[in-house]
Amino acid sequence: MLILKLNGAIVPKARPRVTRNGTFIPLKYRRWKKEAITSFFIQTDERQLTNVKVSITLIGKHNRRGDADNIIGAILDALVQSKVLKNDNLCCVTGISVTL
Repeated sequence: MLILKLNGAIVPKARPRVTRNGTFIPLKYRRWKKEAITSFFIQTDERQLTNVKVSITLIGKHNRRGDADNIIGAILDALVQSKVLKNDNLCCVTGISVTL
């Protein structure tokens, strides 16, 4: 079992906004994601895990208006980009649970 922790509130995955000036992703989400990637990378030597079950436990105050799928997506994206998970498709992640 590998346990990783993130401090602070999870910022739900933001939907990219396409404008005439290009694609825009909110700054708050970009900052959170960068910190999460760094935190995950520092916490483990495990890399490119596959065939895993992911269990997310939210402790403390979190924005309850965020959709669960956007919170899960934000965390999975950070795990993939930090190279802890090889991918977040169904071949690599065989189960997901979220607890408040």
